[in-house]
Amino acid sequence: MSKHQPTEEAFNKLLVWLNPDREEAAEIYNRIQTRLIKIFSAHGCADPEDLTNQTFDIVLSKIDWLIENYVGEPILYFCAVARNLVKEDYRNRTTARTLPTATPSVRPVDEDTESDLLYQCLDQCMEKFSKQGQRLLVSYYEEKGNEKINNRRKLAAELGITLTALRLRVFHKRVQLKLCIEICLKNSAVHETL
Repeated sequence: MSKHQPTEEAFNKLLVWLNPDREEAAEIYNRIQTRLIKIFSAHGCADPEDLTNQTFDIVLSKIDWLIENYVGEPILYFCAVARNLVKEDYRNRTTARTLPTATPSVRPVDEDTESDLLYQCLDQCMEKFSKQGQRLLVSYYEEKGNEKINNRRKLAAELGITLTALRLRVFHKRVQLKLCIEICLKNSAVHETL
């Protein structure tokens, strides 16, 4: 899971920060998203769309501070965050190439249990969505690289909506899913301590 947990409230604040007119804000959001994907692609990042989502998550986590303190074009702030993620991605790629191959270590039982619990919560929470909602979430994150982009275009066309509307719809579902999983994990932790 991401370190930053976006909320619908933070997302709505982000749109207002981009532009008080919601339609114009959605257009700006789309332009920023497109530019970030191009930045990450130009730097050879493996998953530009995922890094773009991470950039938005980071900005969303700071939206209250940004509204109060940031002066300037919002896209410049997004680009600054993206620059840091490009550096981090580059470090990770070079470290992965230079690390010697190690023998696989045995994971502690606690990690297996935690992972199993996470998957159980994911399954429970996915069941709360309609079949169409489940398909939307799964389909949106299928494939990699250009295939992922083409898949998302096809999905938007099937639904009769724009790519921006598709991203917003998936974002809202992702927020709901994350909140549901957090609640499920907390409830499971409470039951284990009883």
